[in-house]
Amino acid sequence: MTFITQRNNLLGILFVVTAVVAAAGCAPAADSPEAAPTSPPVVSASAVAPSAAASPVVADDGCPPDVNLMYEWLKDTPAIFNEIDKSVTGIGEPKCAEGWSTAMTVVKNADPLVVLFKYEPNTGRWIPVGLGSDGVCDGAVKVPEAVQAKLHPGC
Repeated sequence: MTFITQRNNLLGILFVVTAVVAAAGCAPAADSPEAAPTSPPVVSASAVAPSAAASPVVADDGCPPDVNLMYEWLKDTPAIFNEIDKSVTGIGEPKCAEGWSTAMTVVKNADPLVVLFKYEPNTGRWIPVGLGSDGVCDGAVKVPEAVQAKLHPGC
């Protein structure tokens, strides 16, 4: 064998031996307490810093509401949604207080209407319960007067 071949073989052996020794030195002995399996660490919610992009904190009364979800739930309620002009593209300007919310329909071919929602804390959903341009909170569903003052005119 040439000198270069012998040198390459020796370097290869040294590399393998170094890797084995390094791996053995990093692993705890089988009878040490460090070798015992451990459960993953428990991290409490308070230990995790909230990110800047986190959703807004929702209170027990559901405020502030997510208008995109509210619109989806409105579309899932045909008894109310079918009363809105077909040019509707969404809802906006939500106002919220004590488990009640109103939002304005976004329509192209008609005047906007007030949609009344009631928060369901067991499911976290806003349930559409009324629709109209005036007196929405005094119809079949009665909203307390103190709350009405915090919602849209037309409530």
